Amino acid sequence: MVAMAMVRACAPPAAAPSTRDDAASQVKRSSYSSRTARVLVLGGTGRVGGSTATALSKLRPDLSVLVGGRNREKGESFASKLGERSEFVQVDTRDARMLEEALQGVDLVVHTAGPFQRAEECTVLQAAISTKTAYIDVCDDTDYSWRAKGFHEQAKSAGVPAITTAGIYPGVSNVMAAELVNAARSENDGEPERLRFFYYTAGSGGAGPTILTTSFLLLGEDVIAYNKGKEIKLKPYSGALNIDFGKGVRKKNVYLLNLPEVRSAFKILGVPTVSARFGTSPFFWNWGMQAFANFLPVEFLRDKNKVQKLVMSVDPLVRAIDGIAGERVSMRVDLDCSNGRNTIGLFTHKKLSVSVGFATAAFALAVLEGNTQPGVWFPEEPEGITVEARKLLLERASQGTSNFVMNKPSWMVETDPKEVGLGIYV
Repeated sequence: MVAMAMVRACAPPAAAPSTRDDAASQVKRSSYSSRTARVLVLGGTGRVGGSTATALSKLRPDLSVLVGGRNREKGESFASKLGERSEFVQVDTRDARMLEEALQGVDLVVHTAGPFQRAEECTVLQAAISTKTAYIDVCDDTDYSWRAKGFHEQAKSAGVPAITTAGIYPGVSNVMAAELVNAARSENDGEPERLRFFYYTAGSGGAGPTILTTSFLLLGEDVIAYNKGKEIKLKPYSGALNIDFGKGVRKKNVYLLNLPEVRSAFKILGVPTVSARFGTSPFFWNWGMQAFANFLPVEFLRDKNKVQKLVMSVDPLVRAIDGIAGERVSMRVDLDCSNGRNTIGLFTHKKLSVSVGFATAAFALAVLEGNTQPGVWFPEEPEGITVEARKLLLERASQGTSNFVMNKPSWMVETDPKEVGLGIYV
């Protein structure tokens, strides 16, 4: 039950970094090579943060990974398991002064302390800019992500590289989409016309109450999609499609949700038709999500406190069913071009709770390695992740996947491709 959820008008080219910004970035990069980089993971004792800290420790054992959270006993216990380079930092993300103190001497802060829905302030990002600390978050909320984008000029002036929506979906899915669009345009093989994001997660994906809360809060939002360059509003968890996620998952029903990659891909990649859908299993969870969307008052679904109480009441049942359903995750990104060309990217992992950590860690390492310019960026922007760095990011993020393919026609990965005759499949 996890969401995670025009006439071509590409964003204008970013201005060249100022000498001061360039110098700040160079100082950061050179300092990483001469000492151990320090990475603070906020929400580090939660499912997503803990998974990210673990992945960072595995991918780069030389890093000093700081586990940030409010529960000292839990945090110190977890940090001790990560190794001698890790430690616990007690911090409350709602307290600006405590945040700034925690960021002293930190090279990168990874914000995983959601939910991001209904959050009015970008407190962590503001603290990162104030302390000149590189920043990424795993935001999955459209309003929050664009609020973060509003700090672009401040981050740029401070020489701070920052990426919002840098998790698995959105995040890795955005980079997959950018690679599909880039390949189509570089090969002059038709102009991209339609981009669709499809997501599937078994049960809650083992991701915990926070992301369960996110799912319910998304049911209180109109779905924003784009059709031939025009913004349209649709009902949440409607518009069901039966999508083939390939081996290990096969066909699953997916439903419309309001996810930030739709707007960012539309504006940045310049594809005129964009949408995102999500589905789960067992099938009755989808029925439950539809029932909540159709019968619970919108005011209830938009009230974070009420939704969190609802989540706590159903959490024991969700966990019990998770034990049977598992936590497999699959992402499929489809691109249709003007000449009839169709290519997809497919990403499947047996455990969302593991995969989300490698996905977020891949973005963290890309920033540490100097692939992000000062400013606030979305993952698909080349100033956020350079085109040359995307391949390595996807390699890191896809560790442990059972199926990962890019730039293939859909029939090559589907379990039931359709033959149109003479051995030709579509």
